[in-house]
Amino acid sequence: MEPSDHLFRREAGRMVATLTRVFGVHNIALAEDVVQDAFCRALEVWKFRGVPENPSAWLLATAKNRALDVLRRQRTAHTFAPELGRLLDSEWTLAPAVEELFAANAIKDDLLRMMFSCCQPRLAEEAQVALILNILCGFSVNEIASAFVSSHAAIEKRITRAKKLLAASKRLFDVAAPAEFAARLPAVHRALYLLFNEG
Repeated sequence: MEPSDHLFRREAGRMVATLTRVFGVHNIALAEDVVQDAFCRALEVWKFRGVPENPSAWLLATAKNRALDVLRRQRTAHTFAPELGRLLDSEWTLAPAVEELFAANAIKDDLLRMMFSCCQPRLAEEAQVALILNILCGFSVNEIASAFVSSHAAIEKRITRAKKLLAASKRLFDVAAPAEFAARLPAVHRALYLLFNEG
């Protein structure tokens, strides 16, 4: 049996948000690659062993292990999230730091932080919402185009540009910053509305 679309939508955004915290917002493509690897591994393993009792936990564990592999291979911590560099620099702190980032409450915080990070003020609101729906909600470009009554090509370009701008950011959004919080909130609300409306 293969992982369902519903499972992908539910878990992919959570894993990308957490991995972006580990690797840094400038390495968002790497976070997406690790999530993709986890789902590819699920396709391979579940075909023979069947779907595990808790597929979400299996996917999170696989993504966490893959992240540890990447970090061990590329131990230059400064290329990852600056605020975690010190913890990721030593083998003694590497596994516990990643373990802590994959805790249930940390994942919820990372998901919220990532939503607000996607709402870069330099992006138009439609691009912010498209980015949230694509990265965190697992919506395809066609589904987003349908929600916005737009063409596939236009949405694809918008998402690509938005990802580049997000990757150029210095750090993830600080949800404790009240001034910027209010400015980004309408796009987050719109993304959540579309998520429930289209999903």
